[in-house]
Amino acid sequence: MSPARFPLFAWCALWLSAAGCGVVASSATAAEATRQEGSDPSPLWTFAWVTDMHLDASRRAYLAEAFRQLRTEWKPHFVLVTGDNNAHPAPPRDPARPESLGVRRQRFLRAFLDEHLQLPSAIIPGDNWPQDFDAVFGPKQYSFDCGGLHFLLLAPDRICHGSKLEGLSAFDPPTRAWIADDLARHRQRPTIVAIHEPIYPPTFLDARPLHTIVARHPHVVAVLQGHLHRDLDYRSRTTAYLVGPSLGMPPTQALKLVDVHADRLVLKTLAYHGANGRFELLDRRQTVEIAESLRGGLAVPAGRFEMANYDALPARPLIQDPQLSLRLGEMLRNAAGFFLPP
Repeated sequence: MSPARFPLFAWCALWLSAAGCGVVASSATAAEATRQEGSDPSPLWTFAWVTDMHLDASRRAYLAEAFRQLRTEWKPHFVLVTGDNNAHPAPPRDPARPESLGVRRQRFLRAFLDEHLQLPSAIIPGDNWPQDFDAVFGPKQYSFDCGGLHFLLLAPDRICHGSKLEGLSAFDPPTRAWIADDLARHRQRPTIVAIHEPIYPPTFLDARPLHTIVARHPHVVAVLQGHLHRDLDYRSRTTAYLVGPSLGMPPTQALKLVDVHADRLVLKTLAYHGANGRFELLDRRQTVEIAESLRGGLAVPAGRFEMANYDALPARPLIQDPQLSLRLGEMLRNAAGFFLPP
């Protein structure tokens, strides 16, 4: 193989290994955290977590049915959507006033959610098809409170596509400062960070700086991540770094239900069975304990879903930055540090 192809090969090999290591770690953690469903009291409330839908023409009927079952049978308070959402464009509105492909994709996604999900949602873009998210959905970096939890949703400011290598994405310094400030202002409330490309394991350029920020805040009880299409579970002393399975792509097409209890979160997996076209609840449970000092505000949300105490950075276009390709070595060092920590 040529030296020019080696970095891409090495990166792929590292992340294939990461997925494998994660499955082992995840299984062990899940075994320790499993509770029998019959002995688990009813939660205060529940939200759903969907990631990596990869909606296109071939998956429209499947995802419409998935959302129908979620809406009619499981009835979460709202749905958290963490990226790699939709490749399918809506038809042009007016040929005399051309729209970008990105706007048409985001318009189709919004209409699809309105028609088939019919539930409140909080959504961010992924590294695939993120263009013009801001033009249709608004801010991609925002926070809110619901049912005693604080949610912080994040997406990068700049990205480098066309390199045939994923992970060349970064956050600008003002965004990092806003993230740190948001977490500091909500230190008394159990917090969930949601992002597409995982910060742990580190899969993109600014994963380690963001991990450093999160690690300073023990009230961050969970980081919900997508991108790897695997159900992975990594734990620090205070925080669960979870990677969700892809709803749209093999090997396991699934989504999560997150039950909010007075002292913990319990994540349950709904996996698709092609033989009967049904989503069925797996035996696996992942439990995220909430420290006693953070439990005081947990409660059943009053009425319909509302983003209380909403805050956001202004909506703005994603910047295509070819200079990020010069930081390839940094990204590979991030991955190497995950496997070989100092």
